[in-house]
Amino acid sequence: MRNENITIKAEEMTEIQKTIAILKIRWPEVTLIVGLYTLVELSHSLFGFAEPDVTKTSFLPSILFILSLTVVSMLLTYGFLRTVHLEGPKEQTPMDLLKTGKHFFWRMVGFGFIFAGLYFILTGLIFSITKYFTSTNTGFIESATSAPWLYQLCSTATMLIMIKVSLFVPALILVLDCRVVNSFKLLSKFKLFKSKELVALFCLSTVIHLLWLLLKIPENPETISQYILKIGTIVTGQVLGLIVVVTAVRFVSSLDLGYDGRITDSNSGDLLKYPTED
Repeated sequence: MRNENITIKAEEMTEIQKTIAILKIRWPEVTLIVGLYTLVELSHSLFGFAEPDVTKTSFLPSILFILSLTVVSMLLTYGFLRTVHLEGPKEQTPMDLLKTGKHFFWRMVGFGFIFAGLYFILTGLIFSITKYFTSTNTGFIESATSAPWLYQLCSTATMLIMIKVSLFVPALILVLDCRVVNSFKLLSKFKLFKSKELVALFCLSTVIHLLWLLLKIPENPETISQYILKIGTIVTGQVLGLIVVVTAVRFVSSLDLGYDGRITDSNSGDLLKYPTED
């Protein structure tokens, strides 16, 4: 009877609610991942990276510390997402997550470089167009401090334009264990209207990130209240981001794609092997 009730309850839940249920069950791993990413973000302020002094003897150790922390956080996240696909709500040890995440590390780093390149090119183009309709005379990078609203609006526009790449390429790599190139070729198989909840959640998280500007939190907090606000925004952003990527992984998993790792033509028609109905 208990198992039947759980099944019925799960069927009545939305996909986002199912994702949140998984995160609640695996809360120790979620807490570890969010905590490490929060520490990485705070380290930039604690070590004064907004205005770095490379002459200090502590500069190099600080860089290495943050880099190491970032890598560990990434491995844990990749391992977590992969095991969500394979094991669902089953809890994993941090060591298991690190071992699993290691398998995907370089592919995800490669995707990160490709995404960053596309992001800066597109955002720079949007910024250049926008300058004609505003009185801004600064460059794109300088606008982050001189015109933060314009900078964030251009960045937000870019993220919304690249929504399919942001949502599905990492999920495809982690679910199908495929190469970055193949994951891009598979994008044509996805329709955003079939994942309305996921798209809405992604747009919400992007807009919320834009609204953080209203809080006017300095890059280097000086008071306790500023630190509390900064930690609150970081944690909120990380939790929302985790909900988005877990939902994306579950969405790709639900499609039951039969990927055999082969590309036989230019339009990637044979990349997906859909199960046939009897």
